[in-house]
Amino acid sequence: MMSFSVGAALKKVAVSLLTDKKVLKWAGGIVLGALIIIMIPFAVIISLGTGQIKIDTEGLKAAVKAEMNEADWAKIEQMDKILGQITSKMQAKKFTDEQIQKAHMLYMGALYEKAGDAKFVDNIVSCFKAKQSDAELIKAINKKFGTNLTNDAFNYSIGLSGGDTDIVKVAKKELGNAGGEKYWRWYGFPSRVEWCCVFVSWCANQCGYLDSGLVPQYSVVDDGADWFRSKNQWLPGSATPKPGNIIFFDWEYDGLDGNGDHTGIVEKVENGIVYTIEGNSGDAVRQKQYAVGHREILGYGQFKQPEKPVSGDTATQVWTYLKGYGYSDSVAAGIIGNMMRECGGDTLDLDWDIVGHFNGDEFYGLCQWCLEYTPSGFKGSSIKQQCDYLHSTIQSAFATYGGNYNGITYTEFLKSDTRTAAIVFERVYERCGDYAFEDSRRADNAEAAYNKFHK
Repeated sequence: MMSFSVGAALKKVAVSLLTDKKVLKWAGGIVLGALIIIMIPFAVIISLGTGQIKIDTEGLKAAVKAEMNEADWAKIEQMDKILGQITSKMQAKKFTDEQIQKAHMLYMGALYEKAGDAKFVDNIVSCFKAKQSDAELIKAINKKFGTNLTNDAFNYSIGLSGGDTDIVKVAKKELGNAGGEKYWRWYGFPSRVEWCCVFVSWCANQCGYLDSGLVPQYSVVDDGADWFRSKNQWLPGSATPKPGNIIFFDWEYDGLDGNGDHTGIVEKVENGIVYTIEGNSGDAVRQKQYAVGHREILGYGQFKQPEKPVSGDTATQVWTYLKGYGYSDSVAAGIIGNMMRECGGDTLDLDWDIVGHFNGDEFYGLCQWCLEYTPSGFKGSSIKQQCDYLHSTIQSAFATYGGNYNGITYTEFLKSDTRTAAIVFERVYERCGDYAFEDSRRADNAEAAYNKFHK
């Protein structure tokens, strides 16, 4: 049976094969070649929403090898050797298959450039411990290798990422249910309790999230919040959440004492407003809304929801991901309008894996990120990984460069119209410099994207 990391990698290979003509250019062909030649020694069938796709892996291996020169092939053989050494040493220490696969994917996705050290294999194995959390592993990796691996970078290095929001779909079907008996009896209570927590737990259980350990089963607000904190999956109340995050409140009436008073599920985030679905809101399941950063929002629990493949051309995939993060149509179009300048030649035909060079620096991807400042292994990242990285870094850009456009804040950006969003993203995030030349072009592109995707 495949581990989760190999399964995720296989799925990404299949999606790439089906949606992008330049698949063999991904990661310069090296990491993909390793996945195909080393880690997929069998024919596989992967379900992609409407059916099943059978991959002829032997033919695919031959095609990949034919695209590689001798130097690239030597790299593949060296990767195979190192992967084998990692496996042997970790098996000798009784590590689980899941931990071994994490080590494999960390090596290829984040630590490839560190592998020239003669002690590399011993060093990466030494970072693993029994019953170790991802946060503890990230800390050990950063300390051992001198890296600055973030939680998001770690997730896409090992093939995990957020995506689907099944818990929102489940919660929406419960709107209007009153009294909470359905939920507190399921939890095991013989009579009524304050049922906001058990409602969240019930919804998570319907998605299989309790059995998989993605979300805790809790009946006390602070127990749920503490669980997410202990997993290093906590966002402060000032942050912008994603759909599906678990929201926790500290009501002002009791003095904002830092203790949790209520909980619910984030439905979406649009124009600086967090929309929620909450159980036990007036003794019913109701939709509510709050400004991003509202003082009564204690924080959010975030978790890696099962990912479903996104289809369509590059611009369509980017739009889907941006909307999944909660951006409004105008803001999503503003971001894509900039990508049309960066990698699309002012068209929606985005060249997502394009590599550029300027003044001795190398740039990559949808936003032409300077690779000197991105996480190790970023070159070759997929459309989804790039969108995740953009989403994880955009708010901090406003904290540093918000003054570039009339001191606009991140919250104000989330509420902006299409043309303003394009110009703000250009000046705060892209910082291309020639604003007199670029402003109108990026704004025009954004309007084209809005007209294409807005429904």
